[in-house]
Amino acid sequence: MFGSGGVFAELLKDVIFKLHPITDSDAAEMISSLKMTKLFSGYRGAPPSDTEAVQELLLRVSAMVEDVPEIAELDLNPVSVRAKSEGYWTVDARIIIK
Repeated sequence: MFGSGGVFAELLKDVIFKLHPITDSDAAEMISSLKMTKLFSGYRGAPPSDTEAVQELLLRVSAMVEDVPEIAELDLNPVSVRAKSEGYWTVDARIIIK
């Protein structure tokens, strides 16, 4: 699952689900299909976001889950996307091992 965080995920139902493992095109579609995706392109004078870094994050998480089958749940929240070429930051991560 990937989507807008906080109240936007709940209020707007702005999330997308893909079956694991995901491909490059799956990750790109997950980002572009959000209702909030216009914010990534530099909405209202803000700089464009580093969606390439987020796509790489989605692929790395998928690969990690593939490599470590004991992972039952993984939650990164929030992930804040920075300006182009600046990546992202994650405040909290929770992993449940079965």
